[in-house]
Amino acid sequence: MTDTGTFRLAIDDDLDHESRAQILVRGDRTYALVDRATAGLPGIADAVDERSLRAALDSGGVVMNGPDHLFFLPGGRKADLLAGRDAPSVRQLTTADAEAFEAFEAASSDQDLDDAYVELDHWVVFGAFDSGRLVAAGSAYPFEGDTQLADLGVLTLADRRGRGYGCAVVHAMARHVIALGYEPQYRCQLDNAGSIALAAKAGFAEFGTWDQPLPADD
Repeated sequence: MTDTGTFRLAIDDDLDHESRAQILVRGDRTYALVDRATAGLPGIADAVDERSLRAALDSGGVVMNGPDHLFFLPGGRKADLLAGRDAPSVRQLTTADAEAFEAFEAASSDQDLDDAYVELDHWVVFGAFDSGRLVAAGSAYPFEGDTQLADLGVLTLADRRGRGYGCAVVHAMARHVIALGYEPQYRCQLDNAGSIALAAKAGFAEFGTWDQPLPADD
């Protein structure tokens, strides 16, 4: 539809309704995809930058979630990670860990649980233990679409942060999903300083920011 050199907008007929608008920003360049119905909203076809596109989406009733940081493992860092082993305190979680996971959730704030979005029934779940207590948990699930991306989320109890548990869980999950043929993707909110620091500590490099519509139930 539009390509100004720094702003590219295209129609993707494979987008479902929940993902009907996608905005990726890398440096000074914006790459956006919309489905055909969204492309027909007033002002969309006339958008020439991220700001005008967001204004048209808002006017058309498409409420965006808000951009997240996207981080990926550089090739060299991935090789180093695969050559290593999971920390002794970390293992994959199963339904047999339900009691420990419930205690973990009870010790976490609602905001932390919402930000991390880690559930015991997710595709892949790992946890770190301290004296038998679950102190950090992370989960991964295949990202939307036909991509071989696995979205990672991790949460460490407030009183156990800064001790390497979260990083160890991220490394274990990343090794696991890579072995399954997926590329680990670390995603977090722009204002989540702790999660941003953890991504860097775990060896992930920022790729850009990404946004899509707010889920209907939110």
